Order: sequence, then structure tokens, then C-alpha cells
Amino acid sequence: MKKNALLTFIFACIPGAGQMYYGYMKRGLSLITFFCLFIMAGTLVDALVVGSIIVWMYSFFDTYDLIRHLAAGEPKDDDLLLPGSWDDIKAMLPQHNKLLGWGLIAFGIWALYDILISDWLTTALTHYFGYGIVYDFIHGLPNIMVGILLVFAGIKLLGLHPAKKDTSAEDDVLPPYPGEEK
Repeated sequence: MKKNALLTFIFACIPGAGQMYYGYMKRGLSLITFFCLFIMAGTLVDALVVGSIIVWMYSFFDTYDLIRHLAAGEPKDDDLLLPGSWDDIKAMLPQHNKLLGWGLIAFGIWALYDILISDWLTTALTHYFGYGIVYDFIHGLPNIMVGILLVFAGIKLLGLHPAKKDTSAEDDVLPPYPGEEK
């Protein structure tokens, strides 16, 4: 099943199309759906557009991985790229990783701020202080907060944060209150 190399490259550049060109319809449909969902989510929270770039890159390289498996005579199954149940989703995540949960909360707060608060706050503050600096601050605040959170998360993931002091039983004993004798 030899396919045209130029068409393979062109279709690999379109999320899901390369998979469909090689007959992996469910896999291709999953990828184009994820790509479109990240684009739509990015209209609410700008940073989520990055997810579409990740899906695009995965789709591109997955096309050539499928070709490699087909050439080796070990074709992959054509399945939707979705976990089957909540247990499957939890199994994919690290067990004690709360970073994802905090990330979802942060994106939710950012989206609510962007949709509900920023326009109202801009209107209220420009009435008192003028338009320039207030607008820049109000609309730049989410980006500043995300930047700070990303730096903090990077420091935590790299282990660059200060080590916690080992507390032993001796450290738990409080010194006597001044003026009180033992």
C-alpha cells in the first residue's frame, strides 16, 4: 500500500488528515476534534491555543509513526484517542500530582476574570484614572499571573525550591515561656 510521499506530507500537516489518508478514520477524527476544541477553548483562554499546537505536532509525527508500523507489518489499531472511563484518565495521570488540578483551577479563574471582571473593572477604573495604564494593567494581569505560576511550577518541577527542614521530635518541643521556670 504505497502512498504518494508529497500527499502524505501535505496531509500530515493537517491534524488528522494524515491518519485518514492511511485509513485510520477514527484516529484522524479524534485528532481533528481535539485540534478544533483547543482552538475554540483558546477563544476563552488565550493560552489554551497552545494545546492546538501540541495536537498538530502529535498528529504530524503520529502520521509517520503509523507509516513506520505499516511498513514493518505491525499496523496499529484504529481507535478513538479517548480514554474509555474516568479510571483510565486517572491511570494516565501521576498518582499524587496536584499540579494538573491547580492548573485547571488557574485557567478557570483566568477565564472567569477575562469574561466577567476585566471589562467591568476597566470601565470602572478608566472613569477615575484614564484609559492607558488602567487598560494595560487590567488586561495584562492574567498574563502576569500565568507567567508567575509557570515560573513557580518550573522551579517546583526542577527541584530548585529550598529543601524543607527535617523536623524531629526534639524540634516539636516548645521553649519555656519567658518568666516561667522549669
